[in-house]
Amino acid sequence: MKKLLVALMVAFLSLSAMSSVSAHPHHHDNGGDDYKFTVKKELTISKRALKKYRDIEVALDEGFTGLVPGACVPNMGIHLIKPNRVDDAKLHIKRPEILVYEPLKDGSYKLVAAEWYVPAEKTDKTPELFNEKFQGPMDNHDGSPGQHYDLHAWLFKKNPDGMFKPENKRVSCEFAK
Repeated sequence: MKKLLVALMVAFLSLSAMSSVSAHPHHHDNGGDDYKFTVKKELTISKRALKKYRDIEVALDEGFTGLVPGACVPNMGIHLIKPNRVDDAKLHIKRPEILVYEPLKDGSYKLVAAEWYVPAEKTDKTPELFNEKFQGPMDNHDGSPGQHYDLHAWLFKKNPDGMFKPENKRVSCEFAK
């Protein structure tokens, strides 16, 4: 009976060790093919979750704010912020703190990017998502006191300079109201 109990315990511990290894695949990878697949998969998951916001009215209905005259940032677009997400260091690939839109000639808005944001005072290290370190700390762009870290992902408009660069020279404010 004692041998059976020891054998069961060894089997349980072995299975536990294997499942904990597979629960977090490749996040500490050295940049090989599996790493690239994981980041690509995470970006696909994020893009799918955010597709509904292609309709700016959905974003506004869900509490994103900031659609004000003159709010278009050259080479970025209009940033809509979800206020209840910007006051902590929680990050989730399906729930960015900020959505970025480009104003179009017909008066509509095209979703071009998502931005994840962390107040500097809420973390003691540079945040990371999609295996990319955030930019910062930097002063808050709206002139409010404090600093923050942020990461842009150009999920809906190709950025010739790279997916995670903060500016995209293909985004225009020409038709901003």
